[in-house]
Amino acid sequence: MIVSAAIKYQLYPHDDTGGEVILPLHRHGDGGIILKALGFEPGDFKIIEQGFLTEKGEFLGRFDALCEAVECGQLSDLSDEQFEMIIASDKLMSEDLW
Repeated sequence: MIVSAAIKYQLYPHDDTGGEVILPLHRHGDGGIILKALGFEPGDFKIIEQGFLTEKGEFLGRFDALCEAVECGQLSDLSDEQFEMIIASDKLMSEDLW
């Protein structure tokens, strides 16, 4: 089951930080805002991949997250038209879930 949006980032050395991190989010657009609030500048990080976290803490890319959401019935409240549009896109968006 998908429990949150997430972005996998590469952080560039900034004091004792650096390396790859996964930031859980409500919406993908919140990632840069959160990193900026933590003191990171735009050149201090880059997005590796946008995706989602499962209830087990596993990071899934947008396509695999779509498969997980379908399998878990998380899209069952959508109209047939909305569901078909999401399936046709081959990727899950945070707006599709909440």
